[in-house]
This record gives sequence, structure tokens and C-alpha cells, in this order.
Amino acid sequence: MVNRNQTLISTVCSGLLALVFASNAQGAFVKLPHPVPLSDDSLALLRNASPSGAQAWKLVVFGFTHCSDICPRSLESLSRLVKIAGEKEIGLDGIFVSIDPDRDTESVLDRYTGPFGENTSYLRLEDQKLDRFKDQFGVEAVFYTKNPGNKLFYQVDHSSTAFFVDPAGRIRLVFDALEDFSSAEKMLRENQAFFQ
Repeated sequence: MVNRNQTLISTVCSGLLALVFASNAQGAFVKLPHPVPLSDDSLALLRNASPSGAQAWKLVVFGFTHCSDICPRSLESLSRLVKIAGEKEIGLDGIFVSIDPDRDTESVLDRYTGPFGENTSYLRLEDQKLDRFKDQFGVEAVFYTKNPGNKLFYQVDHSSTAFFVDPAGRIRLVFDALEDFSSAEKMLRENQAFFQ
């Protein structure tokens, strides 16, 4: 019953989050009044990908390594926020979740995320496991011109939404990694009590 309730809550909250972001193309920094609990499976995946393990907050962004503009900027924002959290003695790990596992191999992701700092890692999932994980966050991806004759040179559209997940595995803050960096930075610098 708990898993069914978690799925229902997650689905409803994901839909509400999608509406918030669809209605505000300029971005939105949202502190959720009712945190969205992740499934045990999704939480275990995040903890395993996290350099600091279970006790750290997670800052999650989705993307792909062949992205030439949005993903590197989102990952740079994530890296800067992780650094600020360290300065404020807030345990925070950044996790880049690949939405394109066909091109994003483990070695490609390791090289891609490596320069962004030791507290930044990646998560690579495939097929239904990736779909279930994305559903937990309400994340969608659209692939253009990907077909049997074109398995390398295709484009992917997705959001630049970032998620703060607390150590208990609940999504607590949602924001646009590009548009709302300053709001996230302010939260880390001025509201450390929230992260305790």
C-alpha cells in the first residue's frame, strides 16, 4: 500500500510541478509545502550515485552529454551550488542523470562530470528503469530524428529543472537550474537551517 500511495502522491505532485513550469517559462523557484517522497528504488539509486552516500542532500539535474548549451550550463550551476553548500557546511552532492544512455556510456559520463568537482557524480539508467526514475521527478525527454538509420546524430529536448532531495529521499525544492540559480544560491547562503 505504501508504494501505491507513494506512486499516487508522486504522480499528482509531478503533474502540479509540470503545470507550474509550463505556466512560467521564465522559471520558478518552488519550495514544496508538502515534500514529494521518492520510491525506495529511486532513493537507493541516488544514494548509490552520491559521493557522500545517504546522509547528504542531493541536487539532481537531468541531461545528456551531447547537449552543447543547456546541459553544461546546468551542470556548472549544480557544481557552483555544491561548492557554496560546502562553504556553508551543508552536505550536498550533485547528481547528473543521463536521459540518453545510448550515447552516454559510463566512461563518457565519467569524463563529462569529472571536471565539475568531486561531489558531482552521474547516474546512468536504461529503458524502464530510466523511465520510472524520470517519472518520479516528472521529467520528460523528446528525441528528434533518432531512428535505426540515425543512432548518433540526433537532438534531445528536455527541461533544465533541478531538484533538491533531502537525506530522507523527499523532493523539497524545485527550480530552473539556469533561470533560478540566484534563488537557490540565496537559499543555501541565508537559510542553512532548512538543510539541517
